[in-house]
Amino acid sequence: MKHETAHQLIERYFAGETTLAEEGALRDYFRSGNTAPELDAYAPLFRYWELEREVTAPVRKARARRLLRVVLAIAAALLLLLVARIVHQSQQPPLSSFPVAERQPVDWSRYEITDEKEAMRFLHGVLKTTSEKMQQGPSITLRELREVEEILD
Repeated sequence: MKHETAHQLIERYFAGETTLAEEGALRDYFRSGNTAPELDAYAPLFRYWELEREVTAPVRKARARRLLRVVLAIAAALLLLLVARIVHQSQQPPLSSFPVAERQPVDWSRYEITDEKEAMRFLHGVLKTTSEKMQQGPSITLRELREVEEILD
């Protein structure tokens, strides 16, 4: 490359108007060692970019470290859960210390109504209570609708 062309490309390079091919030609020009004395100041810049292009990050070690961290985090979480479960079980008293919690059969025959008149009285009471609650339903609904209307107005 001629020195005059290199001057023009350098000016365009710093103005941000060069193409990738022109930048490659500038790198080749400065790599050749046959540069104009007034352009020697720019040679370290292009050598720097060449050196930096060769630098690569170690990818495998980072992945291995990340995997190791994930595995260790999972192991720590499982160990923490295991310890918490053991501590929780050791703090709970056995069921036998609670007599209420022990299983005892229930004799439901004590609660059965065997008298026909008593059954009718019980049924009458249940139906009366149900009827009263059902009659209260519309008034409760109307009251709540009025409250909603007041809120909306």
